[in-house]
Amino acid sequence: MKDEKIILKFLKIFNKNNLSNNKYKIEDIKSAFEREDYNTDDNRIKIIYDSFFKDLKPEDEKDFCSKFNIKKSSIKKVYLTSSLRKNKLVANIWDKRYRLPKLIYKTPDIKSRSNKKYMEIENFKTYELTPCTAYEMAIRNDNVQLLLERYDKIIAMQNDVNYLTHRFLTKENFLTSKEQLVEEYKNMTFEEYEDRIMRKIYLYRKLIEKDYKHFIDIIDRCTEIGMSELTILKEKITDELINKYLIYPTGYIREVHGANKIYSEEILNLKKQKDKKIIDNKSKDEGWQIRFKEIVHDEFIEVQGINITSQEYFVNNIVPNFNRQVNDQEQMHIPINFSLPIEEIVEYIKAIKKKISPLTPLELLETKLKDADDLTALNTNKNKSILNLTRGVKPQNKLADIFYIYDMRKRDHTDDEIIYELYKYYNKKTAINNKTMDKYFDIIKDYIENERYKELITGKINT
Repeated sequence: MKDEKIILKFLKIFNKNNLSNNKYKIEDIKSAFEREDYNTDDNRIKIIYDSFFKDLKPEDEKDFCSKFNIKKSSIKKVYLTSSLRKNKLVANIWDKRYRLPKLIYKTPDIKSRSNKKYMEIENFKTYELTPCTAYEMAIRNDNVQLLLERYDKIIAMQNDVNYLTHRFLTKENFLTSKEQLVEEYKNMTFEEYEDRIMRKIYLYRKLIEKDYKHFIDIIDRCTEIGMSELTILKEKITDELINKYLIYPTGYIREVHGANKIYSEEILNLKKQKDKKIIDNKSKDEGWQIRFKEIVHDEFIEVQGINITSQEYFVNNIVPNFNRQVNDQEQMHIPINFSLPIEEIVEYIKAIKKKISPLTPLELLETKLKDADDLTALNTNKNKSILNLTRGVKPQNKLADIFYIYDMRKRDHTDDEIIYELYKYYNKKTAINNKTMDKYFDIIKDYIENERYKELITGKINT
């Protein structure tokens, strides 16, 4: 009885990634590993191999070999002939299990410090430095990168006309185009075809609800994906990026506070160019007459819309025009009369900033949270180093250097290579040495990999 449970547990893992009706049996698994070679054109066999090395752990190997009567050496041979060693997450586990030396990859050419990516960081303005820094940290987090890759994949599929026009065949079309059908449907009646399609759609929805990220990873095997499933997947990724990781994917349409859903903002994650738009819209019966004004400034977007008949605003707001956008919208809204002298407005803001400490939703529910450090005192518990990113004539240069150092070290470039590129960029020797680079790297790594960048957005220590 115990053996049966163990076998069923393994079969469930393998069949999780098998979307066909032909589920794996013990003999399928056994014969796959007896081949002792990963390379095959049979996708069913490759799914078995991928499931084993991605979903099982070395400590499962003993039970697996015992219950399926497979040699450990056969499993190792499959691994050695696979491309899975290039997958760092897999290699970190199974290379260690088989005591294999680390694969040596040719390091890609080092990026120049003048690369567009770092020039954009260098051009962040002081008033947007914190949200832009938090965003740059977030998109370097491994989990966020995987989500953004999946997001891009779903967007590409939505833009593919094949998915836009994908429809089930009518009975007439099914009967007249049988020769063009994929092998799976050729010998079916229309009723069997219809039943198979409905079962697939039902299975897709179940898998999406169970683990939508895993479903995207195997979506290429799903032959009947349509626009409705793609829309659900896009919404799930977007929700996780915004509410868990606090960043907006490019292209997201964000509601603007006070606009009553009449006006919304498209997130571009770059600064919008200066522009001025004025619209007068009068209906024939004059029941709905509006005047709308949108002026894009360097720092913000001024949005005003008024119903001429009632003389009431339907939107009257200032929207940040930052180079990067993070989810910091759940903030207090302060009414300010901009016709007042600037000195009075500044003093008013100073007084508010000095006296209040806005509560997060958790704190309103009486959960105690500690205040976090800001850009003046980035730190890591590892070595207690403090980094002030606001000090100096142009701290943005230092910020760009720090991200550059982090990125190049992650690409396995040596410190000497990095220092030489910084020398070429500034056309002089910089004060950055190995010790300084260690400090920069340790701090920025902590904020990126442990999601401490959220502290810069919320002002509270991560819990």
